Amino acid sequence: DSLKTLEDRDYVTLDKRKLLPQAKGRLLSAFLESFFERYVEYDFTASLEEKLDEISDGKLAWKDVLRDFWKDFSGAVADIKELRVTDVLDALNEELAPLVFPAREDGSNPRICPKCGTGNLSLKLGKFGAFVGCSNYPECSFTRQLGDAANPNAENGNGEDGTKVLGKDPYTAEEITLRSGRFGPYV
Repeated sequence: DSLKTLEDRDYVTLDKRKLLPQAKGRLLSAFLESFFERYVEYDFTASLEEKLDEISDGKLAWKDVLRDFWKDFSGAVADIKELRVTDVLDALNEELAPLVFPAREDGSNPRICPKCGTGNLSLKLGKFGAFVGCSNYPECSFTRQLGDAANPNAENGNGEDGTKVLGKDPYTAEEITLRSGRFGPYV
């Protein structure tokens, strides 16, 4: 089921029969709209639907439709492969700015780093995916999860380095921390 796949991949969540886009889904959507615009336009998808109907009715050969599609699509993929990651991030920063950096009530710049006050926040790519980080890294370690625009001053886990101190171990007196890893949060 297509909706189950979207939910399993964290592109959307289902809430009372409503699909709510998640940060990962918004990022993918912005990428497709920026770099594969033709393939997400209404006219293209409507035309493809008609061709699929004609295939079902036996009026078109599916191999011909697939060959025509692949010829153009593979060229688009080859063009995108030539782009630098920074070019893609710049385009996504622009496309997602209203969602990732919402306007502030006081009118101040929402991209100014709340930790150092001089850096600019932008999308970054790390080993665990996209996140928001300060341009003054490594001097400033501010980061926040991509989907945390509602709390723009929050760092990952609310800690200096992306961790949250939960307390101290009563036996060793060492800090017990909540961290975020590739497979989600862990203690």
